[in-house]
Amino acid sequence: MLTGISATALCAVAPPALAAGDIDDPATPMVTVTDGGGRTMALSRNDLARIEQTRFETTAPFMTTPRRMEGPSIAALLRSFDPDRTFERVEIAALDAYLVAADVASLVADGAILAIRQDGAFLPVADKGPALLIFPFDDRPALQDKRHYGLCIWQIAEIRLS
Repeated sequence: MLTGISATALCAVAPPALAAGDIDDPATPMVTVTDGGGRTMALSRNDLARIEQTRFETTAPFMTTPRRMEGPSIAALLRSFDPDRTFERVEIAALDAYLVAADVASLVADGAILAIRQDGAFLPVADKGPALLIFPFDDRPALQDKRHYGLCIWQIAEIRLS
């Protein structure tokens, strides 16, 4: 069950050093995944696209029209990071250090994905990229609440697992 969200930055996130032209290059590592044991993966949008993809069309308060979202489910992302481990909590930090925290089991049960594409195109950093945590709101109306909308974090830079 989701126990709430945290909009407080617990620590600053330093995005990788990028040249001006690299920020929207799908081959540039933009999202770092870490665990408490010292394991770290730096992932580009191309890397994220190689993980099993989930697609759905949805709307949200920050969208003006329905959009087709695509990216790895939280479950698929975690399997690619460490298939032998079960994680309980996740903290997701944006480029501006905005932070949300949730139970992994709830995100998985609620169908959350790390969207890297919107309507077939990679999300540019200037418009919610490189990745956006989002739920299938239109397919599952019970998720259309303040708690789930508050978990929709974009410009994801770091995912911390425990």
